[in-house]
Amino acid sequence: MENLNQNIEETPVKGKDERKNQRRKLKKVLRKVKEDFSIRAEKYESYQETFQGRNSFSKTDPDATFMRMKEDHMKNGQLKAAYNLQIATENQFVLHYDVFSNPTDTKTLLPFLETYPHDLKTVVADAEYGSEENLLRLDEKQVNHLIKYAMFDKEQKRGYK
Repeated sequence: MENLNQNIEETPVKGKDERKNQRRKLKKVLRKVKEDFSIRAEKYESYQETFQGRNSFSKTDPDATFMRMKEDHMKNGQLKAAYNLQIATENQFVLHYDVFSNPTDTKTLLPFLETYPHDLKTVVADAEYGSEENLLRLDEKQVNHLIKYAMFDKEQKRGYK
């Protein structure tokens, strides 16, 4: 930008000269940088702060993340701003809940269990939670778990090698 300012501030050229056209172009670029690009850069920096390790966020609700909904009445696979609700139950009674902006269950299991206020003895969950990291961490904490890993069903088929 300093280079642009220096080139523009040179003494104006009169008449038809290539340097005059170049000076006009430089002025136009500098004006655009000052008026548009710097404002955009500030806006994008604030967006980066809002991301905080996520892939997306909603401008109307910065804490929400765009997720595919299972119940999509339009059946067009559109993304919607949403939250991921995790619930711990026993005998159909809710013991604990937490809300996450992460769309995948795999990455919410461990943070959810960290917020769980009681001692854990057994965790039962579907295959969405069955990542190697989750299973190893539960083993380290000596928590019994009944969680299928992602490839379990495929490995049970005859065609699997």
